[in-house]
Amino acid sequence: MTDPHGSYRAFKQSLGKELDSLMQQGDFKPIFLYHVVFFNCLPFIGLIIPRRRGGRYVRYFICAVGLGFAFEILRSHRALIGGNGYMIGIMTAWWLIWCTTLFMFKDVEHDFRRIERDTKFESESTFSSNNIQGKSAHTDKNDRKRDDLFHWQSYPRKFSHRLEWCAGLLFNLRGPEWNWRAPHLGPLPQSVHEQLRSGFPPNRFRAEDDDTLLTSKQRLRAAFFTCLQSYLLLDALKVIMMRDPYFRGTAGPNSVPPFPLSYLAPFPLLVRFYHCFLSCVGVYVALNFVTSFGPICFLGLSLAFPNASRKLTAAPLDEPWLYADSFGPFISPVLDHGLAGCWGRWWHQLFRYGFTSTARWILSLLPRNWTANAQTKRIIHIVVAFTLSGFIHACGSYTQFPETRPFSGPFLFFSLQSVAIICEHIFKTAIYPQLPLAGTPRWLRRTTNAMFVFFWLLFSGAFIADDFSRGALWLMEPIPLSPLRGMGLAYGEGWWCWKEPWFRYWSDGTYWGSGIRVL
Repeated sequence: MTDPHGSYRAFKQSLGKELDSLMQQGDFKPIFLYHVVFFNCLPFIGLIIPRRRGGRYVRYFICAVGLGFAFEILRSHRALIGGNGYMIGIMTAWWLIWCTTLFMFKDVEHDFRRIERDTKFESESTFSSNNIQGKSAHTDKNDRKRDDLFHWQSYPRKFSHRLEWCAGLLFNLRGPEWNWRAPHLGPLPQSVHEQLRSGFPPNRFRAEDDDTLLTSKQRLRAAFFTCLQSYLLLDALKVIMMRDPYFRGTAGPNSVPPFPLSYLAPFPLLVRFYHCFLSCVGVYVALNFVTSFGPICFLGLSLAFPNASRKLTAAPLDEPWLYADSFGPFISPVLDHGLAGCWGRWWHQLFRYGFTSTARWILSLLPRNWTANAQTKRIIHIVVAFTLSGFIHACGSYTQFPETRPFSGPFLFFSLQSVAIICEHIFKTAIYPQLPLAGTPRWLRRTTNAMFVFFWLLFSGAFIADDFSRGALWLMEPIPLSPLRGMGLAYGEGWWCWKEPWFRYWSDGTYWGSGIRVL
């Protein structure tokens, strides 16, 4: 099979040589391994220093240093790894938002509590009165007798306990074992819920009978299945995208896909739908693949080495309710709630708490008569969430060294979602009840919701999909071994996909400009 647009591998290598040339000319700087270490260790140090020992001022200082460091990374440092540098921008922007949340918007000692199982750690904290303990004994579906004690654990006094507590807080995205656990993560087992409902936070978690929930082994098997399924889908998507110049960034949005989809050429709208749909599926499958490693690693290792797990951390890593699916159900949220359900109940909520914390902080600065209005609060939460999401993805676009459009691409896409959701809400709550169609059958309302979501995302999705392709995001190699390429379906690429090194020594003659470069 020949490649009419040149060797895929040669094209990737040309991008690497172009980036090397730009660095040698001083236009960009590399990402060094010490950048990664520094960016993770600095906020961790700020968390483990208690407030009473000057931690408050240390955290303010770290937040300021982190802001300057993040600005420097976004402005001048580039790499090929992670979607041609896309993940560099996203991780930097999110880390900035998350550290600001922990150090500026929240009080770590008072606002955060974690569900812990009694282990070698003493049940002690700076606010011991908030640690409510209970006892539960039940038998799961695997006939394994369990006698567990759970309690809310706030900021620990003991240093060794504080180390793993702070690490759990810093490197957590969805907070399944924290008091900011979101409702979309699913219910807690009744036995756990009974122990925690009288402590902090107020009783707001749903409970469900233990026997109706997945066991640890069932959850682990589901994670392995998701990982395998996503792996195979990523392989297929990658092979398809390799043949399409649009996904290489070498052709415009109206470029004709390769055979057999070349028959869509007379229908530009179908070509547009194909490119947007494949981009959406690619993001969805990639996120499912990456997040499946959470339960595989933490749940799998804690089940394989239970004693080591309990000695290492007081967090109940072997409990299945810590590992909810990354995405919610699709059909019901979209059909019943439209675009708001699509983004708020189906799509991943990895950044949710950082967004809502920022929105609450902004609300605290506004006049009280504004914040007392439920609609005003709703609008601010929506606008802040999508503005920050647009900022994060725009930073990812910006750190790709090919020419992209961060503001008219991803930022505009996410900003438009907030406008559409607000308009949708106004129509459903204020306009629709006044129309003579108020008694419309449920099936027709659900059909209308589905059509609105489909056409809106088809229209607005082009902004971010085109920017993905311009920045050569889809050139990244998400998997090491490709069965399809090994069978000769991709220009003789072969089984092994990770042919380029990930690290290389780099030096510009200065001490701070030398080290292990992340390629």
